[in-house]
Amino acid sequence: MKAIISIILIAASIAFFVFFTNPKRAELKANQIEVGKLNIAQENAKILKSKIDALLKIKSSISEADTEKIKRMIPDNVENVRLIIDFDSMLQDLIKQKNTAYIYKKTNSTESEEFSIDSPKISKGNTITAGGFDTSQLGVADFTFAVSLTYSDFLDFLKRIETSSRIFDIQSISFTSPDSKNIRNPDEIVYNFNIALKTYWLKSK
Repeated sequence: MKAIISIILIAASIAFFVFFTNPKRAELKANQIEVGKLNIAQENAKILKSKIDALLKIKSSISEADTEKIKRMIPDNVENVRLIIDFDSMLQDLIKQKNTAYIYKKTNSTESEEFSIDSPKISKGNTITAGGFDTSQLGVADFTFAVSLTYSDFLDFLKRIETSSRIFDIQSISFTSPDSKNIRNPDEIVYNFNIALKTYWLKSK
């Protein structure tokens, strides 16, 4: 009789373990794994919040003037008209700062001429090589134009492009020269330069 009772108790214990204890144990283990994941997520959230707070602090420390410079460096659109105006302003500012009279006149002529950006053309450019940021948010525009200047003035013009608040990458420069047989001073030769460059802008998300 005792043997039968022992067998019944053992069988009941096994059944209790299989149908109750083991499922609860598995459930507890799954809950422990889930708690671990939540703890990791909570720690990551704290790190992310810390980084966001640090970035917001940096942003708040940027002056309004510097913010405008950043917007000009990489604007949120191509700004076709403004781009042409900016380049024309660079050219006009260069002309005004020169004291030599010859740059205001056509080669071999006494007729006055207003210098300006000629044949400006802006088109969508190729995407840039992937780097350490999301290049899909960065737009590229090709800008080509022509300008007539002496060689020394053209170098000054390039310096103005280089130091511009907006980012430009000059891709190519070509030029043609006029008949300079009747020009005594080589520094007075006005060349026709063709410039191709790239500029960048941030796409709206």
